[in-house]
Amino acid sequence: MEANIHKFQAFVKAAECGSFTRTAQQLGYTQSSVSRMVQGLEEDWGVRLFERTGGTVRLTKEGERLLPEACAVVQSFERFTMKVDDINGLVSGNVSIAAPSSIVSWKLARPLGAFAEDHPNIEIDITESTYSEAEKLLAEGAVDVAFVPKKLDPAAFSSKLFHKDEIVVVSRRGHFEPGRSSIPIDLLKDERFIADTETAPLLQKELRRALVRCETSDFNVILALIDAGLGISLLPMLALGKLPDTLEIHHLEIRAFRTMYMAHRLGQDLSLAALTFLNYLYE
Repeated sequence: MEANIHKFQAFVKAAECGSFTRTAQQLGYTQSSVSRMVQGLEEDWGVRLFERTGGTVRLTKEGERLLPEACAVVQSFERFTMKVDDINGLVSGNVSIAAPSSIVSWKLARPLGAFAEDHPNIEIDITESTYSEAEKLLAEGAVDVAFVPKKLDPAAFSSKLFHKDEIVVVSRRGHFEPGRSSIPIDLLKDERFIADTETAPLLQKELRRALVRCETSDFNVILALIDAGLGISLLPMLALGKLPDTLEIHHLEIRAFRTMYMAHRLGQDLSLAALTFLNYLYE
């Protein structure tokens, strides 16, 4: 008869929405996850909670009888959670983040350090990830906050613009003719690339037949291979810092930019620890 609180929340929200798909959007889960949670309750309790018709669901008589008690459980849990947060403050807790390496290195490291110094008992979990990995981890509830290059579905996620930087061409000094200030994309068609995992989607979109010798998220590796004459790269300005004298950057003739959004799931309140950390990002 035991069931975790997420199953109760899925049951209550599905009764409200009349659809597992809309329930998933509200709670920040996948439709299949909601369906499995409700089915799990039905198996645990030995009753059928919903009649399923196409994309809609309707409470059975048994479901109607159990819904008020399930609502009471969910509301009680929410009150309990708030009380625990009030008691603990920031004595304990956890903040989990997924972000590409350049954002971790250049935009998160300092505020994370300040947060950890002020709140030494808060656990901080950082996952360096590609864009798609960050979005997947957030959708699955594996992290509190993810940094992604686009706004996510507003029905399921809150997305706030966090950073915008230019993508530039990085090459050995003298690789392109002297005096050239910008590079037309057509000039790059025959180049060999050391591809950055973060900006590879742009490369694939604009240069579909580009010859990629290596793809990595390690900027030190990328710069070393460029310096060794193995190719050029498209990199976000944020990742470059101070380049060695042997390398140089050029703007694209039609400038390209990378936008980064800070996203979290709707229907799942951020912990006090996570909310407090977000304040450090804008100090």
